[in-house]
Amino acid sequence: MSTQKSVQPAQSVVPEDTMGIEPTATIDEAIQGALGRKLRETYEQVVREQVPDKFRQLLDQLKNSETDGAKGAGDAKADNDST
Repeated sequence: MSTQKSVQPAQSVVPEDTMGIEPTATIDEAIQGALGRKLRETYEQVVREQVPDKFRQLLDQLKNSETDGAKGAGDAKADNDST
């Protein structure tokens, strides 16, 4: 029969002046370059995709409602200024 030993996490001693400061992460230049190329390739494909008609309609509705809201706010301000 074996006796279980309690395992506690190691405690590190950190100087007070460095507490709360995250260490700077570094990436090898070759890895960083490969990641950059892959991200550009992926996002280039996304940018080339056509926007679905339904989404385009929703964007147009939002644009129109913002324009109408801005006109209404301008009219309300003009009404308040004349009183």
